[in-house]
Amino acid sequence: MSEKTEQPTPKKQRDAREKGQVAYSKDFTKAMLTVSLLGYLVMRGDVITEQMQSLMLAPAAFLHLPFREALAGIYGQMSTDAMALLAPFILIVIIVGMASDIMQVGLVLAFEAAKPSGDKINPATNLKNIFSKRNLVEFIKSLIKVIVLGVVVMHIVKSSLPGLVTLPSAGVSSVGIASGILLKALLIPIGFVFFLIAGADLLWQRYSHNKELMMSKDEVDREYKEMEGDQDVKQHRKSLHRELLEEDAVERSQSASVLVTNPTHFAIALYYVQDETPLPLILAKGEDQLAQRMIDAARRKGVPIMRNVPLARALWAEGSVDQYIPSTQIAPVAEVIRVVLNMRNEGRL
Repeated sequence: MSEKTEQPTPKKQRDAREKGQVAYSKDFTKAMLTVSLLGYLVMRGDVITEQMQSLMLAPAAFLHLPFREALAGIYGQMSTDAMALLAPFILIVIIVGMASDIMQVGLVLAFEAAKPSGDKINPATNLKNIFSKRNLVEFIKSLIKVIVLGVVVMHIVKSSLPGLVTLPSAGVSSVGIASGILLKALLIPIGFVFFLIAGADLLWQRYSHNKELMMSKDEVDREYKEMEGDQDVKQHRKSLHRELLEEDAVERSQSASVLVTNPTHFAIALYYVQDETPLPLILAKGEDQLAQRMIDAARRKGVPIMRNVPLARALWAEGSVDQYIPSTQIAPVAEVIRVVLNMRNEGRL
């Protein structure tokens, strides 16, 4: 097997993306979610505490009612309070999760990745994946993350321990305040560690993904041939296309009203019939050998051939096939048409 030394081509990257194979860091998404949720807890700590108190004390408001009515009232009240408490967290998870995915890989619709595959339930394949290099890296990375975060959290909690010890004697209301202070102390260090690990993981995932897509020179050549076709076939197609265009130009020259020439370098076939075409129409254009073939074909069909070097050059440069003559050439073309009509009226054509 050839050594894979070539960078992946855009097609290889595009095909991998369509299969859902992208450089994606789960740690980056986790970091975004963790920091966002901790930030929300810090900013809305007082409100969340009140909502939790309301949720826990909700049954007390229905003690005076009969059991069935109280049960229905408690269920309705607690459902409302629970939704008010949980809805922001759910929205944060959805919005931040989608945003982090888009930031990493953009919008990817990989339907092929969702198709059922025998490899996904194959025990041999799954066992092989368990001991793969990727999973080993993931294990080491998770171990480092747990150790670093554990050290950071332990250091912060240890420094806050004197205050935490006195909480039981400070009353229930102080628990929320102390929790908010502790969360604020944890937010920046944990956020920094999370994003440091996530940034390193994202770089690793992109490097690993690019390495997996590396190609051998044979694969690059094969892909190029598949996309562009074999050079001989491609040249043959171009040659056939050119011949078809030339044959069409020669055929059109035979039905032209006049052929304006250079005399040998350029040939422009013009078509004009009074009351049928508002302006002379360019039927065909030819250069060098094609121009000579157009001249020969027009001569065989008795099409007038008018030598006009400036006009032929101008029509070649400015005019387009199947289009009316440029407005800048109306006067000289009209003079050529007038000469042709006079020659026809005099019986010289």
